[in-house]
Amino acid sequence: AISIESYSSKRTLQKLALMVIAHKSTSEEIGFLRKVFKRYDTDKSGAISLDEFKQCLSKYGFNEDYMEVLFVGTDLDGTGSIKYTEFLAATIEITGLVTEDRLAEAFDRLDSDDSGFISFKNLRDILGDDVPSEYVDQVLAEAAQTGQKKVSYQEFLAMWKDELEERKLEGTRGIKKALDGLEESDDDM
Repeated sequence: AISIESYSSKRTLQKLALMVIAHKSTSEEIGFLRKVFKRYDTDKSGAISLDEFKQCLSKYGFNEDYMEVLFVGTDLDGTGSIKYTEFLAATIEITGLVTEDRLAEAFDRLDSDDSGFISFKNLRDILGDDVPSEYVDQVLAEAAQTGQKKVSYQEFLAMWKDELEERKLEGTRGIKKALDGLEESDDDM
């Protein structure tokens, strides 16, 4: 639930990057997420409806309105259901797979013409011609800090800055715990 909360508040370009990371992940890395998806998809339709979503999240004490906000934030393509790829993108962060290296790979995939920027044309190529131009413009406007209609790698990474720093801190805390455990076992000898 925490991962879905975090995902629903992300910028659209971040969600697209998480979809790329999820798509490039191996079944060994994300296999347990498939099981969770199947638990949410109670009617076995291959997508999670709003009712199914609410049923699963209700045990966390969220109110109806908030669950709808989370659902809309997770339903990236706005179809009224959450497909497996959208679910993976929303939950992939709990796997620890969202690293700077994986973000660089996602940027490279989104920057399909290797221009060093994610442009309108790049997003149009990925999202398809059915997506309104206004939507593509909005995605770029959310992420571009310079006011240009393209996103540089630095701007792309800046969107992830806080999360990457938090992961580094978590890693440091884990190392400290391991070292503390070693010191305690040394004291026992």
